[in-house]
Amino acid sequence: MPFSRAVEARRRGSGVALVGVLWLLVLLSLIALNLSTGSRTELQLASNARLAASARHVAEAGVNWGVWSLMQADTAGWLADGSVRSLELDGIRVEVALFDEQGKIDLNEADLQLLAGLFESVGLDEKAALAQAEIILDWRDEDDLLRPTGAEEEQYRVAGLLGPANQPFEQLEDLRQVLGMSEALYLQVLPALTLYSNKAEVNPMVAPREVLLALPGIRPESIDNYIEERRRNYAAGERPPLLTGVDPLLLAPNAPGVNYSIVTDTSVGTGVKIRQQLLVRRRGIGRTQGIQVLENSLLQ
Repeated sequence: MPFSRAVEARRRGSGVALVGVLWLLVLLSLIALNLSTGSRTELQLASNARLAASARHVAEAGVNWGVWSLMQADTAGWLADGSVRSLELDGIRVEVALFDEQGKIDLNEADLQLLAGLFESVGLDEKAALAQAEIILDWRDEDDLLRPTGAEEEQYRVAGLLGPANQPFEQLEDLRQVLGMSEALYLQVLPALTLYSNKAEVNPMVAPREVLLALPGIRPESIDNYIEERRRNYAAGERPPLLTGVDPLLLAPNAPGVNYSIVTDTSVGTGVKIRQQLLVRRRGIGRTQGIQVLENSLLQ
């Protein structure tokens, strides 16, 4: 009996020791797994950091390419009408588009006809487009006189809004505060708008498609052919084509502007794009010419 109890005691001791060893192995496995996961995470973070740094350098190269084009004489650069050029560096692709702001609709200068045409081009019916245009004019003018379908302080008060400003727009984002301006409508018209043309007319030679669609009298089916022809003529150093069917009072002379947008889209990884937009002013001529950055925004 004493011998049996001793054996049983040794068995129990061995069982406790075995359980302890198993728990130790589990603990060591968890530590190893944690270290492995941590190492993979650190490697991934380091890889992401390198990728982000490379993307910034490629985006900067795209911006410099756009600046180079703007600094070229005659037609050595490409037409600043929104046409896109692309390049790839270190496996990262960047697309660069140039816009002469004179090709856009100036929110502070455009008349009722041009603004109404813009809203019709994005789907509003004629009556609603005219009303939205008049509301904008009431926002930016200095008086309290209500246009037939416009909006002054009383209309904003009834809608629970503050307005109108009765002064020119200071930034395009202020358009969001205008009565009747939904976020969807704002995003639709935004590509056609500027505050840096300083003209009531638009230059058709550099007007993007969104602006050409807003010109009353133009045939939508002719726009793509017109854009293709003007780019072809520009590259060949030939005279630009005539834009027919449009009130000439809405069109500015074909002369290069001084304010431009440089827009870059840098592709990083699968389906990820970083957009940078610079608003620049071209200054001086010849050897003294240069570029002044007015605005710089980054969207991801």
